[in-house]
Amino acid sequence: MDPSFRTQFNDWYVSSILPLEDGKVIVSGQTGYPGAPPFTFHGVTRLNSDGSADPTFSSSNLGRGKMVRHGDAFYVASNTIVRRLLINGSLDPMFGSMNSSPYFSSLQGGDYHVYPDGSLLVSGAHTVSLPDSGWSGLHNLIWFTNTGRLDTTRAPRKGNGVIYRIKELPDGKFMCTGPMTEFEGQPTSYIFRVQADGALDTSFYTGVNWGQAFAYLPLADGRCYVGGLFRTPESSFNRRLVRFLADGSLDTSFNNDLHFDKGILSGLDGVVGTISALPEGRLLVTGSFQAVDGIAHNGLCIIDSTGQVVPQLQEQGCGSYVYQTQNSSTTYGTIDGVHFMPNNMMYIWGAYHGYDDGTTNAPLQRFVTRLYGPDFSTRVAEADGAVTGTLWPVPTTDQLNIKLTGQITGVRIVDVQGRTVLTRSIQAENRVTLSVAELAPGVYSVIGDGRFLGRFVKEAW
Repeated sequence: MDPSFRTQFNDWYVSSILPLEDGKVIVSGQTGYPGAPPFTFHGVTRLNSDGSADPTFSSSNLGRGKMVRHGDAFYVASNTIVRRLLINGSLDPMFGSMNSSPYFSSLQGGDYHVYPDGSLLVSGAHTVSLPDSGWSGLHNLIWFTNTGRLDTTRAPRKGNGVIYRIKELPDGKFMCTGPMTEFEGQPTSYIFRVQADGALDTSFYTGVNWGQAFAYLPLADGRCYVGGLFRTPESSFNRRLVRFLADGSLDTSFNNDLHFDKGILSGLDGVVGTISALPEGRLLVTGSFQAVDGIAHNGLCIIDSTGQVVPQLQEQGCGSYVYQTQNSSTTYGTIDGVHFMPNNMMYIWGAYHGYDDGTTNAPLQRFVTRLYGPDFSTRVAEADGAVTGTLWPVPTTDQLNIKLTGQITGVRIVDVQGRTVLTRSIQAENRVTLSVAELAPGVYSVIGDGRFLGRFVKEAW
């Protein structure tokens, strides 16, 4: 955990983040700051690199859901539609309201996908009225231009329910999830796959007949990890994390029966929300749970390629909190997203109070937390098994010693924004002393010939 980053809001949840090049972070969700009137929230706001609120950003309720960066703007889900905002938080005047089209009316929001040119595929259940083209009534997959207008050159697709989540696959097809048994006039299941043009892919059938998927991780060979809470025909028990073969059948070489226990959290029992790829075929899995197969894991865990929980991160993760309204209370403790940074750091976010990295328990970490890279370690790491770096003193104020095992030609120090702030050539040395007195206080990574060697904290004098 990076203690130099800490948000200042107390309620309610964060649903998506966008780290920016300058170290700031845009967040969407329902975020309430101390001193604000009760139940007054920002939908989209921006944080400084230390987690404090950025007053120069035009915070608003223009969006509360998933965000996707596109050039100098970003898309954000807002109730039933998608908006495009500029980086300063204002509406992009070049992208109109989807509901301003005479042929479209939003109804039930779902998900969306952004194409390279800025055009969109939107899911959910919405009304399309173009009877001359044969399109009328509710549709579940609808295309829009990069100006926010209904794309009348692409046929919308429909089934007998709602599509809540979509995920583009490497070949341009899409995984979809929603409570429906028919799509485009053909039988389907709650988790299904469509062609790039939205037509049902009949070569893929999962038979899922209850629940919902929240996360997809496709593999190069056509298999796909799916996370959520759903039921397959093979079992009467709910599943949270499975691996499907290319035809939609369960991959029996993977343990598809992992149990994720919600513990004291409210809601359905143990839901997987995200799946991220790690080296050696491992998976970083997050969601709403406090144990995995009886082992304490608070919102995140690592699963190996066979479906077994690894010891790493045991009894670590996010803390819970009670969100109180006038009429009810809900216990949250959920990690809803993960973003890997190019400087070997990462962000997690969701609805939680407190984070425990196994070394430090920080109760004031809330909703968004910055972590040291995918090894999740506060200790010095070994890179590729070739070169190990031992750093001391940590923290430091003026100089940093590096002891090396293995040969490299140079080291560089990188800040949390990924910027190189110091370089040093090495001439067959196994110990290097660097002056870091001029560096600003903060957390830095040490890179040697492209290999990560460790991190250190530079403190003020």
